[in-house]
Amino acid sequence: MEIRCYPFGPIQSNLYVVIIEKDAFIIDPCVPYESLDIGDYKVRGVFCTHAHYDHILEADSIIAQSGSNLFAHINDIPAIKDAKKNGSSYFGKSYSVNSPVCEIKDGDVLTSLDFEMSSNELFTIRIIHTPGHTKGSICILFEFMDNKGPRKHLFSGDTVFAGTIGRTDIGGSLKDMRNSISKIATLSNDVIIYPGHGETTSVEQEKRSNPYFTATFYNDII
Repeated sequence: MEIRCYPFGPIQSNLYVVIIEKDAFIIDPCVPYESLDIGDYKVRGVFCTHAHYDHILEADSIIAQSGSNLFAHINDIPAIKDAKKNGSSYFGKSYSVNSPVCEIKDGDVLTSLDFEMSSNELFTIRIIHTPGHTKGSICILFEFMDNKGPRKHLFSGDTVFAGTIGRTDIGGSLKDMRNSISKIATLSNDVIIYPGHGETTSVEQEKRSNPYFTATFYNDII
């Protein structure tokens, strides 16, 4: 397993590629496909953590060139398909996704069988609905099993960053964000977090230093 990060654009949105043997998954399709250098891999799925344009603006191109399916939470699909709702029209982009979008929901667990993969590397992909930044924001938890035990990698979109959290004033909800942070705070400390902008962190690090990972913020939910 290998994880690659491609920051792109003026606000450095992160596209991630998760490589599993000869297959790959893309998280947040915001970088031109030809910039990814993954021609030797079969793209099995493209996931959107949320609908904001800076995370989806290469979705149609990537889907067309890779032949993969696009996945997003049902609550954000209308915004993915609407230039005003995804924010692109306010920045002169006016982009909406034309490709079909497969609906995913909280609690979905996907394995190699769902993507017709013949990988020897055991893994699961768990979808965690984490609204707050948008109504359909999700975190995507990849868990790999080997002789060293489980390795857990959480792609958090704009829900959690290193040391802070995503905005809730552009179509989101602070109340929802409180609940979402409480979900992430219950994950094991060894979970590595890959945010939509900025550097990698971990659940353990955020519990130590992120002021929002406290019961004061999420109202003693946990």
